[in-house]
Amino acid sequence: ELPGKTVSIYKSGDFTDLCKGPHIKSTKEINPKAFKLTKIAGAYWRGDEKNPMLTRIYGVAFSKEKQLKDYLELQKEVQKRDHRVLGERLNLFSINENIGPGLILWHPKGAVLKRTVENYALEQYLKNGYQLVATPHIAKIHLWEISGHTGFYKENMFPSMHLKEISREEKDDYQLKPMNCPFHILIYKSKIHSYRDLPLRYTELGTVYRYERSGTLHGLTRVRGFTQDDAHIWCAPEQLSEELDSTLKLALKILKTFGFKKYDIYLSTQPEKFVGSPKNWRKATNALIYALKQNKIDYKIDKGGGVFYGPKIDIKIKDSIGRAWQCTTLQVDFNLPERFKMTYVDKNGKKQQPIMIHRALLGSIERFIGVLIEHYAGAFPFWLAPEKIWIIPIGKNHIKYAK
Repeated sequence: ELPGKTVSIYKSGDFTDLCKGPHIKSTKEINPKAFKLTKIAGAYWRGDEKNPMLTRIYGVAFSKEKQLKDYLELQKEVQKRDHRVLGERLNLFSINENIGPGLILWHPKGAVLKRTVENYALEQYLKNGYQLVATPHIAKIHLWEISGHTGFYKENMFPSMHLKEISREEKDDYQLKPMNCPFHILIYKSKIHSYRDLPLRYTELGTVYRYERSGTLHGLTRVRGFTQDDAHIWCAPEQLSEELDSTLKLALKILKTFGFKKYDIYLSTQPEKFVGSPKNWRKATNALIYALKQNKIDYKIDKGGGVFYGPKIDIKIKDSIGRAWQCTTLQVDFNLPERFKMTYVDKNGKKQQPIMIHRALLGSIERFIGVLIEHYAGAFPFWLAPEKIWIIPIGKNHIKYAK
């Protein structure tokens, strides 16, 4: 029943499973002194509610008793910090089934918190030479064909709006934007640029929409509609190292201001599906490696973790209980400038192709706020708290004075 697909079977003793594996070779490998059954849940055979209900048993196992104890203590702390519970208790946000999963309703206090985060980030970007732009939520599908999204990112995009089927006046289908980059490129292309204009930095608090599968959605940290503190930089080859260096420094400064001082950094390399030449991918990857080495940053390789148009640096911040969260992304891109035929005029009056840097330092604002809630367990620093102070009069005689 899985036509044209490679089927993976994994076997343990008499038990055979249709899965990728690996399972342990034997249940003997589970140390009986350090395991605990944690919960049970119902599951329909083959995911069909018409089939019998099965019981799925969850458990954890460790090689030492202390590791199990530490794990269980951590889980208690995780539950205490769950941003979905705290978000409701603090009246910050909600998700309503009448709107749809993964789409956030920001309540007054949550909207103030969101605006505080956005305002600080934007203030920093404008101080560092970025120019503010704003773009629509939809575009003709042809734009996404030029960028390569329809060929390489289609499974993550919402279905097209077939407006031409509704009205004779409409000649094109439209698409909700999954990314802001093509819009920023078209703003760049609206005029001729010379080497004197570079580096050119555009930033936008742009809301994008991605079709995340409903089973993967989780509060604020995995949603279908979210705002990015997005920016794109175009520079000449000789400016690339300096731009990557300054962008990395700005990212780490902003994360530190929000209270994140520990992080893991990954270099995400070419995925299976990609646009552009292997030569461009090598150049882009080497530029990122150079920036990391210049800043003496230790990093790990995330093989195949790049986006289809370029490799990237991912910063995973660590919260107050040591969990890593993916937020900051910094990418070098030789491919979209090529696809969109972007140019600038160099010192000799000749047209050259700029190098493009994609960067979102907080990433998804929704996700970042979800992480903030869990990091601070809802008790935000004074400057972030949507309610900073209460003045409580004792008795009616003091109401006027309190006001």
